[in-house]
Amino acid sequence: MLGDDIRKSIKQLKRLDKLESTVYNAELKLKNDKDFSKIVNDFLLSMSKLSFATNELEFIITDEMLQYLEEVPGCLENVISEGVVNEEELVVAKKNVTKKIIPGLAKEWKAFHEKRTIGVHGKLSTIGNLISDKEKISSISTNVKNGSKWSDLLVKDNGTNTRLQLLKNGLSEVEKMEESLDLSDEVKEFVISVTQGKAKVTDISDTIIEWIKNENLEGRFVIKFRN
Repeated sequence: MLGDDIRKSIKQLKRLDKLESTVYNAELKLKNDKDFSKIVNDFLLSMSKLSFATNELEFIITDEMLQYLEEVPGCLENVISEGVVNEEELVVAKKNVTKKIIPGLAKEWKAFHEKRTIGVHGKLSTIGNLISDKEKISSISTNVKNGSKWSDLLVKDNGTNTRLQLLKNGLSEVEKMEESLDLSDEVKEFVISVTQGKAKVTDISDTIIEWIKNENLEGRFVIKFRN
């Protein structure tokens, strides 16, 4: 009798262990599947940003980063090569994407953005003194600044265009406005000096005076003593 009870208890414990193991494995599988999906999604989003930045803004990544990127597809394939997520390969793929690709691209993009936009805000200040649409100047300036952070490039501040698209559009607008003003090098230098508060009376040549009159800007310039 006692032996039967013991054997019955052992069987019940084994069933409970098996059930607990099945539940644990199901939860682990679900977690691994979610982790894998997130890694794939993060990688694809990075590739989407990289494709646009490369084609539209001439963003060029380093050879080291290119090598990292080329290794990722193979790593992702290894994760599911057996039909289910392999935990060890998942760790490798996650490390490559989250520790190398994303922070690496963020660093390279920051350096590129600084170089690509250097002088843009100065140009906007100069152009802003010559056109009446101040709101447009402010909007472009904001869009250029907002395009500096890699992780936020797909954010849609206006509900339609990403920050990456707005950056590209903003840089194009600056070039168009500068071209539309059709300023000679001498006039450009003069306006920049005025904007920076460095213009001198001796900078006002006949060419500058003629330009001021032709553009009806007589009331926009004043002469004062330097403190």
